[in-house]
Amino acid sequence: MGNKKVRKRFELADYLEEEIFLREYHNKGWKMVDLKLPFSTYIFEKCEPEDYVYQLDFKQENQDVEQYLQLFEDCGWEYFYKFGNWYYFRKLKSEIDDENVIFSDASTRAEMAKKVVKFQGMISLIALFPLLYFAPIMLRGVRGRGGVLLGLLAIYGIIILFLTGIQLRNFWKLKQIIKREEQL
Repeated sequence: MGNKKVRKRFELADYLEEEIFLREYHNKGWKMVDLKLPFSTYIFEKCEPEDYVYQLDFKQENQDVEQYLQLFEDCGWEYFYKFGNWYYFRKLKSEIDDENVIFSDASTRAEMAKKVVKFQGMISLIALFPLLYFAPIMLRGVRGRGGVLLGLLAIYGIIILFLTGIQLRNFWKLKQIIKREEQL
């Protein structure tokens, strides 16, 4: 069977769009088997075109992973991939009923989005810490002779501002998901 590579980038808050993307490819006869970095290259394997539903779950804790995966398997979900804290599951649409979906109601979908928001906040703090801590120290040490150091600090600052913009977009989008789910 042949493989297909597709470059597509999804941010932390784009998991719903990623589920749709994967489902559409499976409907066309391509199931996801791998995801490669740094360019977000999805590897698909040729398969029978079928309507599979894809669901992603965010799990930070690493304890009881076997029990966690067994729970999904007992409900008929195929665990097929893990990327960071994201677990990828799929199931034939015709086998899904309200009793055995991963997120059976709005509150469980909102809870999953809240876990992602907490993780997002932690990542943001970790990314900003070096800039906030080391920038004043480096600026004091420059005093007229640190053009290169100042240039590197400026580049780092621009990168952090760009990444902070992405993080803020993700945070806003996740908050919208939580708000929508809690209203249901």
